[in-house]
Amino acid sequence: MSGKKMEGDEDQKRAAAREAERAGQQPSERSETTGASKQRTHLTGRSAITHEERLETRDQGKQGRRAADTGSRPVGQTGRTFTGRGTPPYGEEHEKVFRALAAEEGGHPGEPVHLQDVSRAADLPEERTRVLLHDLVAVHKLATEVQEDAGPGLGPRYETKPRR
Repeated sequence: MSGKKMEGDEDQKRAAAREAERAGQQPSERSETTGASKQRTHLTGRSAITHEERLETRDQGKQGRRAADTGSRPVGQTGRTFTGRGTPPYGEEHEKVFRALAAEEGGHPGEPVHLQDVSRAADLPEERTRVLLHDLVAVHKLATEVQEDAGPGLGPRYETKPRR
């Protein structure tokens, strides 16, 4: 009886192994062999890593799920990742974005605010505002990213957390 079949057929695995050896690498270095789909990259201190870091390795070694193969990303998602940034301290730009978020939210009571509106109110580029909003949500816990579908191309919406 043979073991459980993982991603890809045997011919694909052998071809990937030959290609890696021609390039002077071990097949496992390229995450092209059976082992890559069976075991995620070793992550030390599981309790110390973020949710995003756990998800980064989820599709490693799987067929048809590589972002590089598709060349496209879901709507509202940029090439920016937030891993490896540590915990940035709360600064003047964070305060500026938080005040802009609160002001925009005050103009539309009970409604979350789009990134574009916060960016315009804070007078900052959208990409910089996205990074600062991520910090306010994930690091400083002062805002929430609302995960509901807001329509095509509009991206996520944000709201301040209620005061206790």
